[in-house]
Amino acid sequence: MAGSSGCIPVIGLIGGIGSGKSHLARQLALRRRVVVVNADQIGHEILMQLQVRSEIRREFGDTVFAADGEVDRRRLGARVFGPESSESRKKLDAIMHPRIAAVMEQEIAQARKTPGVELVVVDAALLLEAGWRTQCDLVVFVNCAFEERLSRVASTRGWSADELRRREASQWPLERKRAEADAEVDNSSTGRAVEELEQLLNVRLTRVSAG
Repeated sequence: MAGSSGCIPVIGLIGGIGSGKSHLARQLALRRRVVVVNADQIGHEILMQLQVRSEIRREFGDTVFAADGEVDRRRLGARVFGPESSESRKKLDAIMHPRIAAVMEQEIAQARKTPGVELVVVDAALLLEAGWRTQCDLVVFVNCAFEERLSRVASTRGWSADELRRREASQWPLERKRAEADAEVDNSSTGRAVEELEQLLNVRLTRVSAG
């Protein structure tokens, strides 16, 4: 996937699970003419494709499917997340990542053709791990303490601390993500992430747009 210099700027949001990347993207969209490309939402839609279901069934069997024939994400997650599940996760990534990347590329291209769009925001938990950084002009780490992230995912997803740790063990360590990012914003309850992000964009992306 080609880089985006010279076009409408593309910003990638990364961070821990429950750090509020999606919420931050939505808040930014209330302030600017932004198109949000959400990799998780794209993944949900791809799981509905018959060819994808067929490949998942071939790799993981019938046990990861619900009675209505749809992929049961909770059962599939139990198979592929965690330090002992790397081979299963690689199989799933091989099915999903190329398809997600293709749709992301299409959505970014479409956004660039849309009059008035100022910015594209890519919300993708595995932006770095999957090699999607090349789509972005700027990558921002959304920082939030573990305890607050746990409170969020316990409320929205019913996860325990062990489940959160197990899921995050399948991703790059947060410090590595933080080090790879171009910038950082604080998205804790006491932070001002949207304001910080806007200030950052005013400075950094003006340079990008100017070439």
